[in-house]
Amino acid sequence: MEENKRTGLNRWLSDFLTPVSAPQWPEEVPHEIDSPGGKLRGSQHEGVSIYRGIPYAQPPTGARRFAPPARMKPWEGVRDATQFGPMSHQGGDGNFSEDCLYLNIWSPEARSTAALPVYVFIHGGGYMSGSGSQPLYEGKHLAQQGIVVVTLNYRLGTLGFLPSSAAYQQHGTTGNWGLLDIIEALKWVQENIRAFGGDPSRVTVGGESAGSCAVSTLIMSPLAKGLFEQAIMQSGSLPNATAVAPENVLSLDQAKIAASRFFAQLNLEDNASGLAALRVMPVDRLLAVTSEVTLQPPQIAGFWPVPDGHVYHPDPVDTLKKGEINPVRLLAGFNTDEGSLFVPSDATEQHYVSLIKSAFGSTADEILQRFPVNKDYSAAERMNQLITLGLLRSGLYLYARALARHRDVYIYHFDYIDPDIAPTGLGVIHGSELKFIFNNLIDSEAWNDEAKKVASEMQAAWINFIKYGNPNPEYIPPEHLLWQKYDPALPQEMHISGESKMQPVIDWDDVVFINQRLQRQQ
Repeated sequence: MEENKRTGLNRWLSDFLTPVSAPQWPEEVPHEIDSPGGKLRGSQHEGVSIYRGIPYAQPPTGARRFAPPARMKPWEGVRDATQFGPMSHQGGDGNFSEDCLYLNIWSPEARSTAALPVYVFIHGGGYMSGSGSQPLYEGKHLAQQGIVVVTLNYRLGTLGFLPSSAAYQQHGTTGNWGLLDIIEALKWVQENIRAFGGDPSRVTVGGESAGSCAVSTLIMSPLAKGLFEQAIMQSGSLPNATAVAPENVLSLDQAKIAASRFFAQLNLEDNASGLAALRVMPVDRLLAVTSEVTLQPPQIAGFWPVPDGHVYHPDPVDTLKKGEINPVRLLAGFNTDEGSLFVPSDATEQHYVSLIKSAFGSTADEILQRFPVNKDYSAAERMNQLITLGLLRSGLYLYARALARHRDVYIYHFDYIDPDIAPTGLGVIHGSELKFIFNNLIDSEAWNDEAKKVASEMQAAWINFIKYGNPNPEYIPPEHLLWQKYDPALPQEMHISGESKMQPVIDWDDVVFINQRLQRQQ
C-alpha cells in the first residue's frame, strides 16, 4: 500500500511540478504564418496549428533586469516556432535562461472567417517555479474545441519579484516584474492574436495556484484594464496570498527592508549604483543570495509580488469592497483537499498551531478555538482543512461578491479524485483539476469511464465559459445540468464529482468566519 502511495504521488508530482517542456508530436507538419512581428514557422497536428517560443518582449537582461519588460521589436526573415522557449531560472536542471519571455499558441487549423475566443493561461508554482510549456498545459485538446489557447513564461523568484527602492525611483514600480511580464503578454495578445485567428475583444485570462493569484491581481490592476473580458481563478486569490506564505508576501516597507538585506549580502546598497551592479552580476550569484536573506522575523523563502501602489493597491480587500476593479465575468473555484499536499506526514498539533499563528496573526486564537485538534480531527486533518479553507479558498468569495455587482459569476467545487493519485490517500489535491480541464495525461489504465466523463464535462464547462461567458452550452438541452449564477445572498456552487450538482456553498459559515478574521488581520 505504501508503495502504491509513493508511486501515485511521484507520478502526479512529475506531471505537475517537473520543469520540462511538452514534446513535439512526431506527426507535426511544418506551417508558416505572417504575424505583425514577422514570419513564423510553426507546425500543424490533428487540426491544430501550433506556434511555440514566440517572444512577446525583449530579453529582460542587462539594463532590463529588475525593470519592466520592453516591447518586442519585429524580426527579419522566418523565425522558428516549433520549439518552446527557455524557462525562467528556478533551480535544478532544465532549459533555463533570463531570456525567458516567450509564449505559445494553439489555434484551430480549420476555422470560419469569424475570429475565435482566446484563452490565456498563467501557470502556477508559487511564483518560483513552472512554465507555460509543461506537458500538463499542452493546449491542443482545448484548441480542438474552437478556441485559441495561449500559455506563457514570466520571470520567477528573485529575477521576477526582487523589490528595490532604486528600481522604484527609476520605474515607479518595484518587485512585480513577473506580473508586468504577464501584462505585457496580454498587450501582445491584443496587438497580435488576430493573425492566429483570435479575437482580441474576447480574451479570457485564467490561472491555477499562483497563476490564479496573478489573475486576481490583474482583476484589480489599472494596468490590465481593457486587456481581458473574463477570468478563471483556480485555487488562489490575492487576499489569501499573505496567509499562504506570510514569509514571502511583504508590505512595501517590509519589501524595502528585505531588499536592503539582499543588497547587503552582496556588499551593495539599494541605490542606483547598487542596482547597476546587480544588473551585470552573474545570475547564479543572484539566485544563490536569495536563500541567505532573512527578515527578522521571519526568513524569506522567496520573493513574491509587492503591493507597490502601481501594479496593484496595498490593500486588496479594501479595493474589492470599494469595487475598484476591472468588471469581468468570473469562473472560480477550489478543490476539496487543497491543503493535503502541504501537510507533513508526521504533522503534530504543534505544527498546526504554528501554521495558524503564522497565517492568521492576531486572530489565531479565535481560529484555534473554532477549529481545535481533538478526537474528531487530527492535526493533519485540521491543517488540510485550514489550508484549503483559509489559505486557498476563502478569498475567491470576496472576488465573487465584488464582481457579481457588475457581471455574471460562477463558482465550482472540484471533488473528484484523480485516479492516478487515488492510492496516495491525499484526496482531491491542489492542482489535480488541471488534467481534467486540459484533457492531458489521462491515458493510464486507472482512468475509467466515469473519470473520463468528469473530464469531458469539466472541459466542456470551461470551453463554454470561454466562448459564451457561461459554463452552460449556448443551446441547453433539457437533460443538461445547469450552472447557476453566483448570488451573494444565496451562495451556491457547482459540485463537480461523479454525480455533479448545484448545491449551497459547503461550510459557508466557516468561510464567513475565516474571511472576517483575514480582513481584520489586513
